[in-house]
Parts: sequence; structure tokens; C-alpha cells
Amino acid sequence: MDRRDLITAQFSIDSLDLSDPVQSSHAYAKLVGSAGNAMVHYSIEGTIFALLTDGVKPFIRFQALLKGIWSRKEQGTHQYRLYETGFFHNLDSNEPIRVFDNPITNESNVLTDIKGGPYDRLIGPRNFDWVISGDDIWIQEPISLSGYFGPEESENQIEQTAFSDSIFRGKLSELADESTMAPSMMTYNYVSPWYPFFGINDDETKIYWQAVGNKIQSWNDLPQSMQEYLVSRQKDYFSSSNPWTKKTSTLSHYREFQKRNSK
Repeated sequence: MDRRDLITAQFSIDSLDLSDPVQSSHAYAKLVGSAGNAMVHYSIEGTIFALLTDGVKPFIRFQALLKGIWSRKEQGTHQYRLYETGFFHNLDSNEPIRVFDNPITNESNVLTDIKGGPYDRLIGPRNFDWVISGDDIWIQEPISLSGYFGPEESENQIEQTAFSDSIFRGKLSELADESTMAPSMMTYNYVSPWYPFFGINDDETKIYWQAVGNKIQSWNDLPQSMQEYLVSRQKDYFSSSNPWTKKTSTLSHYREFQKRNSK
């Protein structure tokens, strides 16, 4: 492969070499987001399960829209900024809820919206751990996390751990064509301590977030429930490349919500 191919990303199945760090990072950006300058969205839906001492119980469901602002840098480097927004809903409905009748505590919980970002990441040339089966290709990204999951910041915080695992799956043939973006399915798994808005303070049990979704092309690809949520609560989110500037997370967003309502 000559230098022009590397610059223009004009690969073919025979010439795409995923053992080459530059081509590997190009393929990663193209599958997960975009190998060019683009705004990329994933629409995901999932269930939160309660991991109790006596078994696993479906607890509540959620929908989220992930937004990545991707840009291509020099020397095979890519950068993106990630945002997320979404809502919780009952197991038998897609309607956003703010008050949840907790089946474990038999109490009502006031929930927050799902909100996170901006999170920045720089992707330099490197060999990614690809898995290939025929024309199917995927990559798995396990990440261990640590932090404090209590209702407010404290000087006497006890650090807690969580674990996330994201899998992005696509087609090898679509990574080898001349486009800068390839279709992708995302599977997301996340095990964490209880979030404070569920009203359960138990170190022996955890919650498991499981979701699947796809990279979407347009507003019309969104579920009707997500379209209605965005129109009512995050009107400019879908089209904006900078929906908010102050870094937050669902947990931080809840803490801010509690502060505002306690005044």
C-alpha cells in the first residue's frame, strides 16, 4: 500500500492490514464512529437488572442517545468528544418517568435524566484487538472504573468499583471500502454499585445495565419515544455539536438536581 492509499483511506479487503497500527486505528474510528470529520449517533435501549443475593431481577429500563463528534488528525490519529442523554422508563412502557415505584423497597424514587459528557478521547495509531469471523468483525472494550456512588460528595468517601464492557460489531468489507463511516451495532454491559436515586444502600448487591443499539443515519431512525423525549427536554441535542460545555455524568447530574431542589 502506498502513501496515497493511507492518506485517502482507499483500502480493499485484500490490502486492508489490521496489523498495521495506522490502518487499525483508521478501521477502529470508522467502525466505532467516523474516520473523517463527522457527528455520529448511537440509539440504544436497555434494561437494568438488580443483582440481588437471592438472584437476578429485571428492575427498570432505559433509552439513550450517544453523540460523538469525530475529527481526523495528522499521522493516523483520530479524536472524538462523547455526549449521552436519555431517560428511564418502566419495564412495560416506553414513556419517560420521573417517579419510579421501586419493586425492591416498595417506595417511590425521584429519578434524574441520563446525562453525560463531554468526554474526550484521542486515538493514536496502535494495534487493536480485533476478532474476525468470515465477514463479521468486532472489537471489545472492557474498562474498570472507580469512584464514589453516594448521593453527595464527601471528604470521607469510600472508593467503589464498577466495570463496563462495550462491543462494536460490523462488516470487514465495509471497513475496507472508501467511505469514512461504517454501520455498527453496539452492545453495552455495565455492572455498578446502586445509584443513589434508586434509594438502596447495599454493598452486597449491585446493578447490571445491559443495552444494545445501532449507529443511526438520521432523526427518523430514532424510536418515537426518544424523538418525543428530545423535543420536550433536549430540543437541540440531536443537531448540536456542543449541546453543553460543563462536564457531567448521570450521577453528577443527579447530585446537582438534589442541590437545586434542597434550596
